Amino acid sequence: MSGQWLKFTAFWSIFLGIVLFCVLLGGYTSFWRSQSRIKTSKSFLTDACRERLDLLPGLVEMEKNCDGITSLPGINQAAKKADMVLQQVIAREKLLNTAFVTEFENSQIKLTLRLKDTLTQLETCLDKKYAGRLRGLRQQFSSAQDNLFMARRTYNDEVKYFNTRSRAFPTILIAKLFGFYKIKYMEISKDIFLPAHNVFTPKAS
Repeated sequence: MSGQWLKFTAFWSIFLGIVLFCVLLGGYTSFWRSQSRIKTSKSFLTDACRERLDLLPGLVEMEKNCDGITSLPGINQAAKKADMVLQQVIAREKLLNTAFVTEFENSQIKLTLRLKDTLTQLETCLDKKYAGRLRGLRQQFSSAQDNLFMARRTYNDEVKYFNTRSRAFPTILIAKLFGFYKIKYMEISKDIFLPAHNVFTPKAS
């Protein structure tokens, strides 16, 4: 009888051990995949920022055909700052520091405002023969802005998912066991990268 009991106990011990191992492995893998998705969505976000910066030389070139425009120094300075901060964002594997994320947001806000101001000035001062080029450039910036909006939303969704699971029961137990609980990603403010129609469409008076 005692032999059967030992076999029974051993069987269930092994069975429960396997179940526990699978739960822990599954939990760890889930957090790892979540971090991988955050990394991918961060790359999409920085690529979208780069896409917008790469369009600026065309805008600056068009400004040369417009007498009396005053936004050129400002947009060049904003672009330089945004590019510098963007390179730092790309270099960091995780966005965990509030002050750094705020610096990134501020640099992008200033660039957006300068960009919007420049496009408005070009609309009023450019000769009509450049209207087609300006329209095409505006469409490119609108497309880039929409890409930024989608990239920011995707990144925030992935960050929110990770942060919630690492602090909610029962997944918090696995998060604490493997050190994921110590990680809290910073979301990008939803007001930073709005869709193009919110940024470039003139408000009705």
